[in-house]
Amino acid sequence: MKTALTSSRIGILFTFILIAGSLFAQQSEQQVKSIPYKLEVYNNPISYVINDSEIKITSGEKTNLFNNPNGKSNVHNAPMILFKADTDFTLSAKVTGDLKFIYDVAALVIYQDEYTWAKFCYENSVLKEPTIVSVVTRSLSDDCNSEKARSFAYLSIVKKDNEFSFFYSEDNKSWKMIRNFHLDTTADLKVGFAAHGSRGTGFTGIFSEIKYQNKALSDMRDIN
Repeated sequence: MKTALTSSRIGILFTFILIAGSLFAQQSEQQVKSIPYKLEVYNNPISYVINDSEIKITSGEKTNLFNNPNGKSNVHNAPMILFKADTDFTLSAKVTGDLKFIYDVAALVIYQDEYTWAKFCYENSVLKEPTIVSVVTRSLSDDCNSEKARSFAYLSIVKKDNEFSFFYSEDNKSWKMIRNFHLDTTADLKVGFAAHGSRGTGFTGIFSEIKYQNKALSDMRDIN
């Protein structure tokens, strides 16, 4: 009886360690000038660089952030650099990377937990074309390819209470709304950057011209 109890306690402790490990974040000493909050690094990128105005994240192979709509798999090993966001905010960046393999992705991310998150992607599609892709996850992921991109994309996420908008621009001047949606989020919400390469040998996402403001839009469908 004593042995069984001990084994049970060990099992509970091991489970707790696994859960705690999955939530572990390494705090970065470097900061982006326009972001007034500390950055946290998740999921052990191969490497990363943070300076005043740019972030680079290199992922390993078979990395992804996706809850398959068939309900059979959730993959959350994409390296991310996140920070705790304000109630309302606007985050934008120039996003690029050397797209080689299908599903090489650099993305802006909002992340609350495994079942509540969204990403706005500069992605190598199944046609091997740079594509603007949005994924909204409410338990399962809703994946939507929008339009072709060039060798880079300007992406923006805007949050107002629990309303979100994704905007895309080719030139950082004229913006298109790609998606407007509701997501039930709490004060634990984080926002930031991610890179993954689910089919290849890894991928480096590059985020520059980063801008952050603790305010949303008066019209959530028009960032212009």
